[in-house]
Amino acid sequence: SGGKYRHTDAFILALFHHSDKLRLSTIYQILYGKRTSSVLSYAFFYDRLGYFQAMPNLEEDEFNKRITALIAAKQLVADEKGFLQTVAPATLTEVETLCRHLNYFQFGRRGEQMWRLVQLLVQAAAFQEISNRYIPVENTPMFTEPVRQLIRQHPKLKQALFTELWTVFEQIPGEFADFLAGTLTGPEQIGQTFFQLLPDNYQKMPWNQFFPAAAIHCFLSVAKKQSPLLAAGLNPFYQENLNQSMLKTRRLFLSGKSIEEIMALRQIKRGTVNDHLIEWAIIDDQFPYHYFATKQQFPPLSWKLPYHILQKEVPLDFLSIRINQIAQKRGILC
Repeated sequence: SGGKYRHTDAFILALFHHSDKLRLSTIYQILYGKRTSSVLSYAFFYDRLGYFQAMPNLEEDEFNKRITALIAAKQLVADEKGFLQTVAPATLTEVETLCRHLNYFQFGRRGEQMWRLVQLLVQAAAFQEISNRYIPVENTPMFTEPVRQLIRQHPKLKQALFTELWTVFEQIPGEFADFLAGTLTGPEQIGQTFFQLLPDNYQKMPWNQFFPAAAIHCFLSVAKKQSPLLAAGLNPFYQENLNQSMLKTRRLFLSGKSIEEIMALRQIKRGTVNDHLIEWAIIDDQFPYHYFATKQQFPPLSWKLPYHILQKEVPLDFLSIRINQIAQKRGILC
């Protein structure tokens, strides 16, 4: 495994892309994907949410060995409390640019399947009015049914999809656009595999995983906002990416149920309801912050203060503090 983990060094260093001091154990928990409100909040406050569960098979011992090696090589520095900082962030520009497009938190569970749906939809649109005799790139109902629905709803699918795809590809980095476009199939083109198209400098682990993921995540982020056709077809996958238990709590909260009623109805603990509400606030900038509005003044960058110190300044319960901190990070006044 030594060779595999050596190639993660640039990625690990890219996690420290500015002057933040980061906690080693929490960085590991973000990469591994420990789904607790404290880990998700930390990732949100320090702009590392896109890395959540990026490396679900990462072993903590191996990770710690790589960190120790990077400290010994004077690429990372640790303070007396165990917080880490990068020594030379300016040398990692290209890697950082790629990594900042990763959004495993939003797309990690279904990202590749979402791209496979796009591939089938593009193929079906490309052959529209030319021929219905072709071998589809996907033949399972998970992909074929949404495509059939879109074709029924949009008789002029080809032109509409071409226009929307052009818009999306124009807004993502050219390297990603060329890479993804090369996998598309039509009457005059047979799409290639990711492996065939992967740039030479991303052939090794973990970059052969992260480059396609970054390209797909970048495409999906833009398509969700700029492509009504694709957004409609991909919506079920968007929903599957979300924590389904959190969605149940959200539905009950929006129906007017109190936290105590949600606990009773779902037979879950208060801490679990808190976790769900915090996760909802993190993923949704339309979260109803007004339910937790307070006249208390939060200090700037309040999430950087130890909790026991913050609670003395802002005497609120844990959930109210955390929701207001999320609102503060978003620049929303409760």
